[in-house]
Amino acid sequence: MTNKKEYKIINNFLKTEDFLKIKNFLFSQSCPWYFKDSMTHKDGYFFFHCFYNHFVPQSLGFEELIQPIIKLLHCNSIIEIRANLMLKKEKQYSSNFHIDRGFPCKTAILYLNTCNGYTLLDNKEKLKIKCEENKILIFDSHVRHAAVSQTDTEKRIVINFNYF
Repeated sequence: MTNKKEYKIINNFLKTEDFLKIKNFLFSQSCPWYFKDSMTHKDGYFFFHCFYNHFVPQSLGFEELIQPIIKLLHCNSIIEIRANLMLKKEKQYSSNFHIDRGFPCKTAILYLNTCNGYTLLDNKEKLKIKCEENKILIFDSHVRHAAVSQTDTEKRIVINFNYF
């Protein structure tokens, strides 16, 4: 690691109107969620909704909901955009530390709701990023991180962006 700060946190990232459109879609009963049996490797299940992958939009919500975020992030090229849903547990559990991509790019995590879950950055500071509505965490792809589940709300939803 270099001495340069390798992450950025922005509170109130989106305009309220844009944020509520995304939140209402992902928290609605009509949003399709898909089951995945582990986050990294044998570390607990979660659900996902893919907005963009394999060089094409994968969700009808991509244009209206995600394009404003892409512009704010100054994306030159998108690798993947996926919403992740963790359900409430009796006690918190953590995914394994991991990187999303094995090559240099950016990772951003947009938090859709406030809860006692968080993201851990495996950097010099062992930074703990609280899940707070409409906050975004942006960091270099080589920084290992882990998702920690919540115990106080039924759902923890984030949108994960991998991009250049």
